[in-house]
Amino acid sequence: PAFEALNAVFGSQTEASEQKKGYTLPIPVISNPDVTRLIASSEIQAVVRPAGAPFTKRPFVQKKNPLRNSQVLVRLNPYAQVLRRAEILGQNKRTTKKSHKKSASKKFLDILKAD
Repeated sequence: PAFEALNAVFGSQTEASEQKKGYTLPIPVISNPDVTRLIASSEIQAVVRPAGAPFTKRPFVQKKNPLRNSQVLVRLNPYAQVLRRAEILGQNKRTTKKSHKKSASKKFLDILKAD
């Protein structure tokens, strides 16, 4: 009974379903499923372009650590170079500010020693 009810629910490839409006089973696109014979046939081989040169894979290359190798880091993240330059400029600014503070502290020490 269940298999007989399938035709009522889904219909067949030729007639529509009784319970689902306008539904028919999908029709297979390929009538001959022997794909290897189809590809080897002379009609398809006449249309297909010839195979190119085989692709050779690169040999094993050792992975570089981007945290130690800056060039690899820049290849992964191009903005890292901008950040590194900003960090160096910031360090230069900090060192120049520290030198000013040292001169101010010398003046203060001279005033203390004078009294």
